[in-house]
Amino acid sequence: MLFNSLTFGIFLIITYVLYWTLFNRNVGYRNIFLLAASYFFYGWWNWKLLPLIAGISLVDYLSGMSISRQQERGENGKGILILALVLNLGALCFFKYFNFFAESFAAAFGFLSGHGSAFNPLDIVLPVGISFYTFQGLSYVLDIYYKKTAPTKDPVAFFAFISFFPQLVAGPIERSKDLLPQFSGKKEFNYEEARWGLLMIAVGLFKKMVIADRLAVLVDSVYSEPASHQGLPILVAILFFAFQLYLDFSAYSQIAIGTARLFGFRLHDNFRRPYLATSFKEFWKRWHITLTSWFMDYLYIPLGGNRRGKARTILNVMIVFAVSGLWHGASWNFVIWGCVNGLFLVLTSKVFNMKPEGAFTKVVSCLFVFSVWALSLVFFRTPTFADAMAVFSGFGFSGAETLKSCGMGLPELRLSFFLIAALALLEILTERSQKSLESRILSFPTVLRWTVYILVALSILYLGVYGANDNSFIYFQF
Repeated sequence: MLFNSLTFGIFLIITYVLYWTLFNRNVGYRNIFLLAASYFFYGWWNWKLLPLIAGISLVDYLSGMSISRQQERGENGKGILILALVLNLGALCFFKYFNFFAESFAAAFGFLSGHGSAFNPLDIVLPVGISFYTFQGLSYVLDIYYKKTAPTKDPVAFFAFISFFPQLVAGPIERSKDLLPQFSGKKEFNYEEARWGLLMIAVGLFKKMVIADRLAVLVDSVYSEPASHQGLPILVAILFFAFQLYLDFSAYSQIAIGTARLFGFRLHDNFRRPYLATSFKEFWKRWHITLTSWFMDYLYIPLGGNRRGKARTILNVMIVFAVSGLWHGASWNFVIWGCVNGLFLVLTSKVFNMKPEGAFTKVVSCLFVFSVWALSLVFFRTPTFADAMAVFSGFGFSGAETLKSCGMGLPELRLSFFLIAALALLEILTERSQKSLESRILSFPTVLRWTVYILVALSILYLGVYGANDNSFIYFQF
């Protein structure tokens, strides 16, 4: 059930009305209703995978309770933690990485033995959002183990916390100390929160359907056959995909945050204008914030962080980025993408300690960070290393091929570049004022505010891209 579908719109309206009219009077009934709605939402893709998310939720709930009891008896609960890690990561690795590791092993064995080794992959369905809800459940267990939070005794609230439908499929990845308490206590309808939530949904849909999906038309055309393109189409495809990815994923997060607000829940921001970062260290504090902080707290710091000298710090950074790349997908290209970004972070912040000062230097640094990021995304977007090399081999300003052969006419190209420029200007203004677009719109006079509402809605209806490509969100595959 996609956020940008009529089906989700109907589901959201029905769920919202029932939530505030019938089920919000009692906390227990409300959480049962949210759990049922979330399982219906998830089961819409494949109901056969519901036992998986329920099983992972049960493992994490029981693990948290068991670790807490052992710690009360003076034990550390490490055995239960290891079991929870094995079960959670085991499920994630089987569904997401079994074929990848088996194929890689077969290829390595064939290379070393000198004999070809055929591999027939298993027909394994990748559960939507498994990387997200697995990490959310693991953070709960780890926080209890490190005594950062106490276990909940309400299984329904916990199961609803893991499966909360606004952020179930692609985050933000929430911590139990922030989201789980919100399932306790009565909620009162708040008109201001409701209109804020609806506006965030509308802006997210605009970013996804009007801009990101429009850019995807050219990106998909070029990347479907990278070896047959060269020159300008390659350059534009690289640029467009950088913005497509940002807009697509930030739009999902924005719609998730807005949807949660409709039900009285607050989720964390996941993006903070990352393309205005002037260093790689700053970029990763602005991009996919909840995942970055997850890796920082549960992998980088346990590895030793920066407490064991520069060499160990560099190694820890590279491990985190390699794992982060693998988290994004079962492909060596994702690992390369992660390592490239880790390498530039290490070089600019750990080795040369680059700290741009002055307006001109910051502008140059911002363009440098964005350029390296955009080029690294070639590995993110292509399925194989050979495809990535085909893109890079066609890189440059030479070549007679025009953009007209890449699925877009001149008016579409002009509109796409205009929308990117408008977005960049808006991001700069927001960065300078530290006032979000939503807060600006909501502060407008009534007539102007409703004019904006109508224009956004009409833009989505008349300028939105429908069915020209795969309109699902990019991060659904992770």
